[in-house]
Amino acid sequence: MATSTDISDIPDGRLLQVFSSRLSQDDISADIIAIHGLGTTSPKTWEAIGNQACGVQRPRVNWLSDNDMLPDVVPSANIFTFTWNSKYYENAPVARIHDVADVLLSKLRSQRDKGNTHPRPLIFIASCFGGLIVTKALEIANITGSEYQKLVVATSGVIFLGSPLQGTRAGTAAQWRAMLAGVLNKSPSQTLLQDLDGGTKALLETSERFAKMIRAPPMQTMTKFFWESKRTQLANAILPRRMTKFWTKTNRILVEEDSACFLGLPKQQLDAAHVMMNKFLGPTDANFELVSDTIKEMVGEAKRITLAQREAVNIHNEHFMVSRLVNSVFTGREKEIKNLQQSLSPSRSTDSQARKPKTYVIEGLGGAGKSEVALKFAYDNRDVFWGVFWLDASSKNSLKRGFVDIAEKCDLHDKSFEGARSWLQETSHSWLLILDNADDPTLDYNLYLPAASKGNVLITSRVPKLANLQTAGNDHYENLSEETAVELLLKASKIDLSLYRTHDVDARNIVGLLGCHALAIVLAGASISQGICDLEDYAETFKKQRQRLWDISPALEKSRYGNVYATFEVSATYLCDLSDRGDQTATDAQTATDALELLNCYAFMNFTKFPETTFEEAWRNSRELPPDVQPDTEERIDDLSPWHRSHLPSFMRRDLSEDLDTISLRRAQSLLASLSIVVLDLPAHTTRMHPVTHMWARDRLEEQKSCTNAWLGALAVLCCSIKSPYEQEALWVQLQPHIELIKKPSPGDYLYSNKFHLHQSFYRLSWVLHKLRADKAVIEMLQACFIEADQSWTKFTYAEDIGYLYGRCLRNHGDIKKAIQTLEYVAKIRKEKLAEDHPDRLASQHELAQAYEANGQIGKAVELLEHVVKVKEKLAADHPSRLASQHALAGAYEANGQIGKAVELLEHIVKVEENLATDHPSRLTSQHALAGAYRVNGQISKAVELLEHVVKVEEKLAADHPSRLASQHALALAYQVNGQVDEAIKLLEHLVKIEKEKLAADHPSRLTSQHELASAYRVNGQVDEAIELLKHVVEIEKEKLAADHPDRLTSQHMLALAYEDNGQVDEAIKLLEHVVEIRQETLAEDHPSRLVSQKALARMYRKKGQADKAEGIEGRPTPETSR
Repeated sequence: MATSTDISDIPDGRLLQVFSSRLSQDDISADIIAIHGLGTTSPKTWEAIGNQACGVQRPRVNWLSDNDMLPDVVPSANIFTFTWNSKYYENAPVARIHDVADVLLSKLRSQRDKGNTHPRPLIFIASCFGGLIVTKALEIANITGSEYQKLVVATSGVIFLGSPLQGTRAGTAAQWRAMLAGVLNKSPSQTLLQDLDGGTKALLETSERFAKMIRAPPMQTMTKFFWESKRTQLANAILPRRMTKFWTKTNRILVEEDSACFLGLPKQQLDAAHVMMNKFLGPTDANFELVSDTIKEMVGEAKRITLAQREAVNIHNEHFMVSRLVNSVFTGREKEIKNLQQSLSPSRSTDSQARKPKTYVIEGLGGAGKSEVALKFAYDNRDVFWGVFWLDASSKNSLKRGFVDIAEKCDLHDKSFEGARSWLQETSHSWLLILDNADDPTLDYNLYLPAASKGNVLITSRVPKLANLQTAGNDHYENLSEETAVELLLKASKIDLSLYRTHDVDARNIVGLLGCHALAIVLAGASISQGICDLEDYAETFKKQRQRLWDISPALEKSRYGNVYATFEVSATYLCDLSDRGDQTATDAQTATDALELLNCYAFMNFTKFPETTFEEAWRNSRELPPDVQPDTEERIDDLSPWHRSHLPSFMRRDLSEDLDTISLRRAQSLLASLSIVVLDLPAHTTRMHPVTHMWARDRLEEQKSCTNAWLGALAVLCCSIKSPYEQEALWVQLQPHIELIKKPSPGDYLYSNKFHLHQSFYRLSWVLHKLRADKAVIEMLQACFIEADQSWTKFTYAEDIGYLYGRCLRNHGDIKKAIQTLEYVAKIRKEKLAEDHPDRLASQHELAQAYEANGQIGKAVELLEHVVKVKEKLAADHPSRLASQHALAGAYEANGQIGKAVELLEHIVKVEENLATDHPSRLTSQHALAGAYRVNGQISKAVELLEHVVKVEEKLAADHPSRLASQHALALAYQVNGQVDEAIKLLEHLVKIEKEKLAADHPSRLTSQHELASAYRVNGQVDEAIELLKHVVEIEKEKLAADHPDRLTSQHMLALAYEDNGQVDEAIKLLEHVVEIRQETLAEDHPSRLVSQKALARMYRKKGQADKAEGIEGRPTPETSR
């Protein structure tokens, strides 16, 4: 029972927990918050004199905290009281309801922040004036953008006990104030008491807003209003006890039914006077039974209600990752958008078995408006979804980059493609995922769709067969209706609405020629708005360009994009004419020339956002290159050369002595944008193209002799924008899609160009992709440009540089055997050419050793690393390269069972790194590794001591930082081995809780932590908890891992042992028989894991009296191990 607190001791407010559920934090049903009224405090206001007739023998009963009262009715809930300074006489606070409500919200948020329990349901119990505080608090919290909005969503129930929600009658309120002023001869707390006046506008507005909030879909908050049936002596109710004898006794209902209840909402009368509305005499008190039954019902529904409200109310609009804007001339498609709205909407299903998102596919001709409709739908419905995510689906790499972008912008723990996809699969919120330009017919897009019943996926594609992915509907887009097409043309031409009728005939003629194709119409409108030709003349101009195009490329006459290309050619011809015509100003002609060259450059980039910074960096770096290569100078493969500068677009080479002429660049960009050839994002300084526009820009160059020069210009821009391929910069992430595309040159490009300078270019770009961990893309690039089946690439003088990078990427990509073959070649060449201590020679040997270790050739790895470490003794003791090789050697020693040597070497590294800052990542990594070696070596106390130090230092990191979690996990394992099981459990419970919030349910790290926690529970005798957790792990791994996966079998083995501990031997045998069967099929007879399972199964057979089976299965003895 809580102790009494004087009101004056609580100037602001205090949240006190009076009952704590014994359930785990995840299983607690709700937090119940009780708020008292005027002139009292907690626990006094909730206490009554015990009554034997109501089932109690004790003198006082507190119905909130006594074990036989409310805690016995709702044992799954935590119960709190909120105590505030409710004095209304003498030293009364100058406070209003708003002030107290704000304190309540602040205390609740702080308490939930500390325990990380924001999703847990909240149920309020409000006594008298406390009801006004609750309604005001929820009104404040429900304001859009409020820092307390999560509390509204969590509120699943509110109980009012005689609360004057609509004020007391004006006469009574006036009597209260006059009485207090007269008797006390001083001003009472007018600020609090005036809020009781039923005529107060603010009070009525708060009540109305509360009633509206709980009634408005999709809010499902339960409410129950209790009012009093017995009269109260007014003086006794509100005056200090020493004053009551001076006042005439007046009996009345203090809070009437029409004030205590809301019309149309559940209500109940209690057989009590106002003072007894919050006090009950024992478990069988009839009033207590009415109130507690209501609370019990609310607790039972709490989680369902909160989940629905959290899904539908508060979390909308939290993530809107759509960088493009809806086109200002967007027209039509009303029916198609309505179909989308009917088919894609937030799901409130609680069916955990429904794991498929609703998928809608828009398929059709490029430029038909598919992406624009998707954009319009996304913006129109952004408030409907918790998250809206737009991904470029044109390739596998662009899709993965998009998921990684989601992970980074949403600050996920696992910032990988898999991490983001799993996060979307596991969230309980409704989201919309838009896969735009899913035009690769060879790509299995199913692999990228998160399996979640709350998910909605919208796909736009030019590939008809992708319509098969739909689960909620699909549309085929071809041409616009004539009426819509005419409206779009006139909008794009910027013709005043009032003149539409005047131009109707010409407009219909044009859209007929263009086949009512949306993109072609927008382009035609741009040409007209820019004055290239009038609306009346456009049809004739278009026909001439179309015929010229068909003469050059006859196949286009039958192409789906023939008319679209002809529309583009109108704009391109205009640029050419503008560039050549002498009647234009020099500036206009130069801008047109620059625009054409810029268009050619963009043609070889990806159609996605291209950063303007690339041109600036390329210009800046090219200025540092020498004007010519000196005759006696040997060019390096990793250098840039004057050749690269000479191939930059001409607008970048006008005057290298000055800054890049960004004004001319932007004029050229703006000219292209005005013709709708490109789209500019001015705040981000990026440029993008429609996929069809990009396709035209590339195709038109194929017909020109300048194609190769344009490609080399684009290649030079990318190469020169990279100052050093070994030091990663922020720009690289934006450049990745463009680098990956430019690796595909035209067939004649190598014959036309200097091969060495091309090799320099692709070597440089390959290192950039390698640093971005796009190793597969590097392998493809190197194979396309260097690596040939006949091994002729090895004849280059720089072959070992290529091979070194190739080998690293092969190892990272998992092709270990080919990596070893390549790195052995590199190491051999460098051994012949370079001195023993040359950094390149040592680097290749280090890389080869790590490949050996990855391939299980531990002896070779140790031998080679020992040599590298020996040679590097010439370097300073704290040289990073020397320490890195020593660290690798220590790891190889440990893998080879040479634990003593690993410990000795790691102790040396840790000693040397003492000159680094205490929290330096390298120092902490080495200490962590040493602690791991200590543990394997049986030096448990040292491991614990060192890991405790690391964990302490890493407290500066975020709670979910991977390094911090890894160290805590290692410390927990060390604790368990050291017999400190309680400490291990505490730490593992913390890890499991953090990882539950940050990692997907099937994330390996999360499953490992749960497995280890279950193991610790088992050691600690908490067998029920161990079984519950292991069953969860086994169920998840059953869905995600192969039947013979080692982790899955280890978890099943551990669950069988827990069953045995719990006396469930039959269940244990059944599960272990399955494990033994698989391990006998997949593992050698003397494999430790196989023997462990066989021995355990034999032991269980003997327990059941099945000695014959035990003898038949038992292998040689071996200690039991876990994961």
